Amino acid sequence: MRKFNVLLVDDNAQFLKAALSLVARQPCVTRVECASTAAEALAQFDHYQPEVVLTDIMMPDMSGFELIRQLCARYAPPRVMALSLHEGPEYRAAVLRSGAEKLVPKHEFAKLLPGLFSSIAHAADTP
Repeated sequence: MRKFNVLLVDDNAQFLKAALSLVARQPCVTRVECASTAAEALAQFDHYQPEVVLTDIMMPDMSGFELIRQLCARYAPPRVMALSLHEGPEYRAAVLRSGAEKLVPKHEFAKLLPGLFSSIAHAADTP
């Protein structure tokens, strides 16, 4: 199983702390970094080069949709998944249009995370 680095982006400090704890315990995660704004996330990405980014879509400085578009436009884009309290079809469609792989509802994050990361780790093993 391949291991990878993760960048978590969320302006809610409480959610970010809980998510960090969950992500750090995943066996396929080598390192996890956090950012509380999209601008901070872009700087972290340039410095840290994570293979996976999990980002909130509703943030005050720049939306997660714009952050996703900018990350996906990079030479070596990461795998990006959006996190949100909003999970209606219009949000799912907007997430996919912006370039993310999927929308993960925050209320299901803890339950879905192991499966998401396991599939990423095993997909990376496939030539």
